Amino acid sequence: MTGTVTNHTGDPRGRLHRARRLLTVAGAAGVLVAGSAGAASADVPEGWDTPPSIDTGFALLILLGVPVGLFLLITLLTYLPAMIRGERLAPGGQVPEDQWLGGPRRSPNELAAPDTAESRAGGSSARW
Repeated sequence: MTGTVTNHTGDPRGRLHRARRLLTVAGAAGVLVAGSAGAASADVPEGWDTPPSIDTGFALLILLGVPVGLFLLITLLTYLPAMIRGERLAPGGQVPEDQWLGGPRRSPNELAAPDTAESRAGGSSARW
């Protein structure tokens, strides 16, 4: 088998075209964002009171503290039931082979006795 090996580095004009296209899209996105921010920097309309200035610390508390606090609260509410039951929460722990999700917590003796044929409780009671 004979053949030639070529070192193909790509077309420099193709790279230039891709770079130009990327810069055009990024520039258009920047212009759209800057253009839409004009309404945010508008003056207070006449007849309205001047809003009080907001302290930087208070703004950071609202913008960062509230989401972090909500994240911690949701995490606590997720793990709290397992922590109360005394389950291990560390990753990599062994999972028991006989784990029954949604079953009785202590023993199978907590299950209700099976219904008799006369009770006809539950199920769709379909007949063939």
